[in-house]
Amino acid sequence: MRASFRERGGVMYPHIAWQLEAMIAAIVARRPLLTRPTEQALRAVPRHWFVPPVGESLEGDGRSALIDRETDPPAWWDAVYAGRAIVADDGCSCPAPCAVADLLELLCPAPGQRVLEVGTRTGWTTALLCRLVGRSGSVTSIEADATVAEQAAKNLAAAGTLPHLIVGDGTAGWAERAPYDGVHATYSVRTVPYAWIAQTRPGGVVVAPYGGGHALRLVVGPDGTAGGRFSPLATTKRTGPDSPPGAVLAGHVLAGRHDAGRTWAEWGEPEPERFGVTVTPGGQRVWLDSPERVVG
Repeated sequence: MRASFRERGGVMYPHIAWQLEAMIAAIVARRPLLTRPTEQALRAVPRHWFVPPVGESLEGDGRSALIDRETDPPAWWDAVYAGRAIVADDGCSCPAPCAVADLLELLCPAPGQRVLEVGTRTGWTTALLCRLVGRSGSVTSIEADATVAEQAAKNLAAAGTLPHLIVGDGTAGWAERAPYDGVHATYSVRTVPYAWIAQTRPGGVVVAPYGGGHALRLVVGPDGTAGGRFSPLATTKRTGPDSPPGAVLAGHVLAGRHDAGRTWAEWGEPEPERFGVTVTPGGQRVWLDSPERVVG
């Protein structure tokens, strides 16, 4: 473990090193594997650079706690590296580290690739993507909220990272810099916009969070369609004895059209990994086990 960490401007903060290591250890403990590139990126791009000085730390039980770097620095630092999502007064959020790591591992960005990020938020994931692809200019990030985008740009500039930032509607992607090797959405979607598929090269990957604590990974085919399966995020927790992850996902897939719990049981209580999605120019289909068995 490193004894110290060199902060921006050359100032040394010895406590950051062990807090950062603790955060990474917590991520590793909750997932089967954390690849070396992702682990190195998490170390090279400290989360506290992108967390607002005042905000709410979202606890695992649904409660929230106010954090303020000026009035209570220890609590602020603990929240930053304790693995919780943090929301600023303007509504901008810094997602939980475990969820960030899960999505990066699903996308698996490599040096030299071009990536589109939809939802810049505080800029932390943007900076991680820049680190993983090796060149800031290879990352294009879109943020719909102008105020959030402005703060993210300041955060990224202070970190010495200069991706291509856009203020606009991310559902339309950004065709001017396409094709991309990957598209990374930071917010939950129920329907994947076809623009993300159309702007990704064949063989490229589209990753997005999905309702109920799951993520969707789609691989784009040469025919302009994309398909893939769901994966539970490391932050997924059972809400009770009758709500396993598969049932929760089924509820989001069916979206109130059926008794989700009963239907899920009739399907044989499938785990989330058995569900998948196909996206075509004509729309999106959710399937179970194979694309031929459409369920949503």
